[in-house]
Amino acid sequence: MALRVRRIKKAFGFDKSKTEKYVIVPDRATVVGFEALCDQVAAVSGINLGMVQSVVYGLVKSMTTFIRQGHSVQVTGFGTFVPSFNAKSSLDEKEANVDSIHHVKLRFLPSAELRTMMKSMEFEFDVTDSTNDSKTTSEGGGDSESPDEI
Repeated sequence: MALRVRRIKKAFGFDKSKTEKYVIVPDRATVVGFEALCDQVAAVSGINLGMVQSVVYGLVKSMTTFIRQGHSVQVTGFGTFVPSFNAKSSLDEKEANVDSIHHVKLRFLPSAELRTMMKSMEFEFDVTDSTNDSKTTSEGGGDSESPDEI
């Protein structure tokens, strides 16, 4: 299955002229919830649903513990979660302290396997749900095009 994309017209904040331009954006599907994810893991692993839910819950709790301690957490085959933050800079040394932290975040660095999968991901252009000046559609309602051809 391919990631559906669509074309939108928008003005970018960094463009001082505020000229509207066309850009391709993901046409996001619904979010897969915890129950559906656990059902899928149970189906492919052969482990019962209750065990899968307990293990995933335990994984999240353990990751939270280590991340709060300042550790990065690596999940083999998935990626690494890295605690990080943004802080205001200052010319005065004393002003560069924990109070200057204004945005705490959790970075995700995908594993090599996940990066490889992402590089080979297919895209499907949704012609019927895009800003399309020509308003032409193909049989079946969409074209399968690479991003370079769009």
